[in-house]
Amino acid sequence: MISAISLTLLFRQEGVVSLILQSGLFAKLILAALLLLSIITWAITLNKYWQFRGLTTDFLRLLHSLRPTSELGAVYQTAVKEIGGPVGRIFEEGFVTLTGYLDPVKSPRGRKLDLSMDGVLPALEKDINLRLQTASVTEISSLAAGIPFLATSISLSPFLGLLGTVWGVMHTFLSIGQAGGSADLSVVAPGIAEALVTTVAGLLVAIPALLCNNFLAARLSRIEDDFTRLNTELAIYFNHVIHREKLKNEDRLGHQRHFAS
Repeated sequence: MISAISLTLLFRQEGVVSLILQSGLFAKLILAALLLLSIITWAITLNKYWQFRGLTTDFLRLLHSLRPTSELGAVYQTAVKEIGGPVGRIFEEGFVTLTGYLDPVKSPRGRKLDLSMDGVLPALEKDINLRLQTASVTEISSLAAGIPFLATSISLSPFLGLLGTVWGVMHTFLSIGQAGGSADLSVVAPGIAEALVTTVAGLLVAIPALLCNNFLAARLSRIEDDFTRLNTELAIYFNHVIHREKLKNEDRLGHQRHFAS
């Protein structure tokens, strides 16, 4: 936004406007490309800022609901129905995996698994951990989409501006040569000033893009740390649920044996 405003203010200055109007087609194309880069850069920055804005709040809210005694259905309601977004989807991935083992309909074996069987618990815990990690990587990749364009804008804008300047200086010297070789400052200065406009425009796009890129990279790094902690907390919570379910099964079998005897 700052670069777009700066470009607008730059263009509104009478001297600069006249320089742009007098510049050749090549310089105008360079300025148009820089303006397009600036608009895309700010569109990505604002979009990512909006996406990142509430993630920390969502993360903390879900953490507070993950108590060892919390019912799975209540946490699902909070995470998926109320919070939603990347945090809700990570929880949902673990939830679907867990219920896929415990629900007879969703179970891969077509029946409810006996958690007391050898190898079932380690396999279930490993599956949940892998699913949570995969969901986190998917969400981080989705959140990071578009940010590499800012790095491209940072690198490309100054070079585009420099290209316009070099082209303008070359055109100025060719004009001087065609005019009889006069090197008077009053003849050279307007052409040089016209050529430098593209360099200024390139820097006005690149500098804000650099600030935006650093800001978003720092926010994304913090979100990655939050998701790593979220995975650990979710794995602990799902393990509590699994062991509660195992104890219920053992109590149920104990009562059945008692009545049978």
